Formats: sequence, C-alpha cells, structure tokens
Amino acid sequence: MFRGSLAKKLGLLASISFAVSAIFVVGCGDGGVGAPPKPTLAPTTVPPTFVRITVTPRPTDTPTPTPLPTATPEPFIVDTGPPEFPLELDPDLVDSKPEDDVIFDGWTKYLTNTSVFNSKSTDNSPLHLCANGRVLNADGSLANIQNWRIVRSPAISSYDWGTVAVKIDIVGGRWAGREWDVLTLVRRVDKVFVTNNTTPGEAVVERSQVCLAG
Repeated sequence: MFRGSLAKKLGLLASISFAVSAIFVVGCGDGGVGAPPKPTLAPTTVPPTFVRITVTPRPTDTPTPTPLPTATPEPFIVDTGPPEFPLELDPDLVDSKPEDDVIFDGWTKYLTNTSVFNSKSTDNSPLHLCANGRVLNADGSLANIQNWRIVRSPAISSYDWGTVAVKIDIVGGRWAGREWDVLTLVRRVDKVFVTNNTTPGEAVVERSQVCLAG
C-alpha cells in the first residue's frame, strides 16, 4: 500500500515538473507571456557622404573691343558773301534733270540766310529766309510765318525742272495753322524770277544781315 501511494506521488510530481517547464519555456520566449512583441528594427542604412569641392572658375579671356573711329563733324560755315546759284541746277546749262532731293537741297542752300523780294512788286518788303527754317522781320523779330522749306512746284517736270516753291507755316494771325506757298521761283537765262504774283519779275536775292545778326 505504501508503494502504491509513493508511485502516485512520484507520478504527480513528474507531471507538475513537466507543466512548470513548459510554462517557463513559453514565458521566456519573445519577452514572456503577455509581454508586447519586440519592435521590428528597420534595416540599417548608411547615409551617403558628400564631399564639397571648391571649384575656382577659369577666367575667360575677354577681348578688348576696338574703338570705332569717330567721325569728325564738318564745321558749319556761314556764308556771308553774295548768294550764288548752283550752276548744276540751271536747266539752261544741264541737260539731264537731277534727282528732286538734289534740286531741293541746292535751292535750300542757295536761299539760306538771304532776303528775297520781287523787283516788280510795289511792296518791296523782303522775306528774310534764315537758317533752320526761321523767318525774321526786318527788325530781327520772328515773323508770323516760320519753317520755310523748298518743295515741289506744280510746274516742275522732266522738261521744265528749274521751278520750285517756297512753302511756309503760318503760326500767327488769322490764318494760323495753315501752309502757304509764299514764293514760286524759276531759274531762267541766268536769273531767278518770281512767278506767283500779279506782276511777275526778277527775284532780288541778297545776303540777309538780319539773319546773320539774329
């Protein structure tokens, strides 16, 4: 009877030892029973290493610009002598008609700083045609007409190209704001004539001391 009781006790003790061992194994694995799971570690990465390199730019050879030659302006010469008509614009001497610009430029130079009036007119008040288009009165003051220039006359043609008109702007008085062909001039037989007049006659073209003094 004693042996049977001892055998039961030994068997019970063995069962308890086995159970405790199992519990110990389960409790020790992965942190034990009830312990939170261990975090999963991210794979370890090595950040790239950047090496800063100081680069010195290579100087660029900039060519030195060659200065352009400066044109020497021609001195403005004021003609104080008697006006002389350009013979290359005289239709009695030249067979071929020059270009209009050449004709207008030649007449402009001829009449600049001159006084002009019609020798047949009863009113011999001269028209002072000064440089830069100015028109002056006899006392040197600005007239009510300004900006004189040579323009094409209706009479000009390939056969009769010795005719031009002097156009001006009316800047004062009743007709201010209008244009006026104040003179029609014709080159004939070595003379200049005024033709837009009731008494056409030879134009007296003299150097204007009013323009030179103004």
